[in-house]
Amino acid sequence: MKLLQLVIPITVLVLLSACQTTNPTPTPPFGLPPLTLPSDESPHNYLAEWWYFNAHLENEEKGTFALHDVIFQVQEPSSNRTMYVRQVGLSTPEQDHFTSERIRATSSIPTFAPGNFDFTIGDSKMQGTQGRHYFLSGTVNKYKYELKLTATTSPLLHGGGILDYEDAGITYYYTRPRLDIEGFLTLASGEKIKVDGLGWLDKQWGDFQPVAVEWDWASIQLNDGTDLMISLLYNRNGEPIENYATIRKAGQDPKFLTRDQFIFKSGNEEWQSPKTGTFYRTEWYLDIPSEKLQLTLISLNQTSEFTGNLLPVTYWESGVKVLNRVNGESVGQGFVELNWAPGRNR
Repeated sequence: MKLLQLVIPITVLVLLSACQTTNPTPTPPFGLPPLTLPSDESPHNYLAEWWYFNAHLENEEKGTFALHDVIFQVQEPSSNRTMYVRQVGLSTPEQDHFTSERIRATSSIPTFAPGNFDFTIGDSKMQGTQGRHYFLSGTVNKYKYELKLTATTSPLLHGGGILDYEDAGITYYYTRPRLDIEGFLTLASGEKIKVDGLGWLDKQWGDFQPVAVEWDWASIQLNDGTDLMISLLYNRNGEPIENYATIRKAGQDPKFLTRDQFIFKSGNEEWQSPKTGTFYRTEWYLDIPSEKLQLTLISLNQTSEFTGNLLPVTYWESGVKVLNRVNGESVGQGFVELNWAPGRNR
């Protein structure tokens, strides 16, 4: 996904933030062990780790619901406890946006069979099995969801699976960009409907504390099978640090793109949060000349700000529709996340 800044009030600790191979990637730099899948789907003993899902849930009669669902695992050095924070956002076809948070503390990191994870926090559950099968269930406002997700492509390893965020530290990072979804969504009215769609999983972990960075981030799934991850990193003054992206066209090897190989910029459309006063851009343009791609991303729900109650965390996360900027045709779907300092207008 992305990184998310976590402020745990119990301590002074601040942390920011199907096909698979069983072979490790080439030995990475920094003296760290290589990323190995599917075993690295399981929890690690690092300061920060997260499992992030997003999904467009479709129902022929009701329309499209946009969901993001993430669990953060954070070490608390002062007490040797492990904190689990689950954050969920759901947008409805009627432009409503609901969020939920849950938190749980454990005395140790749970042990699972390599390649598996299984987290229960309150009435919510997140499971993964061998990088292939996943299950999500939870409640947001009066909505409930139960979803089965199946990976249909090999993972994307960004920068070979490990990235240097400079002062923020080193992070492992990979994506499972195509998850077929089937399941049920219970509406606020109590009606239970079938949904299907396409999901995305981001996994990051490491001994890093990127509290000093902000970012614009996007996941894009095109109808022709192309998958893209876009990340623009900034320092806390809003000054650029690094831009990078990963693209894979159907049936081809992935390509890691550096800042001079693509342009990702916001349009003029924006929404101001009545809670925080922050102006969030709600339209973006992506150009990748080498791939002859010119795309426009438009938010499905401008009011998609997440403001934490249990944790003082604020960010904007919205499903987007993806258009061919040349002819205006719909060519895919995605998500955009903006994590900026309060009041930032970029």
